[in-house]
Amino acid sequence: MHAFFYTQPAQRRSFWLKEQAAKAPAAAQPVCLMQLTVDADAVTALRQTVTRLCGDALQFMRIEACEHGTRMKVWLCLGSALVSQVMEAVMRLLPGAEFGRFSTPGSRRLAGQGLQ
Repeated sequence: MHAFFYTQPAQRRSFWLKEQAAKAPAAAQPVCLMQLTVDADAVTALRQTVTRLCGDALQFMRIEACEHGTRMKVWLCLGSALVSQVMEAVMRLLPGAEFGRFSTPGSRRLAGQGLQ
């Protein structure tokens, strides 16, 4: 199963769909999907920090347990301009956090088409 799956209602609101990107105004901020792994007891602090920093620029946050529930994988979809600020704050607050992939809608779409 893919790490990301969307129901039909969620697809209508998704910034990852080409149709939505075409309808977005030119001034709309590009988005970035950021993946990181943190300790399970640090998820609340991470969530509070990210929502405080990003506000409405945070599109979604997905959390999934891994390593028998001791660590959590977190996906953040946020404005590209905020990536460095979020990284800096997370590194300062949670030194044990591990950063994974960063992708934009176009790069993710092209990678998915190459696999088919």
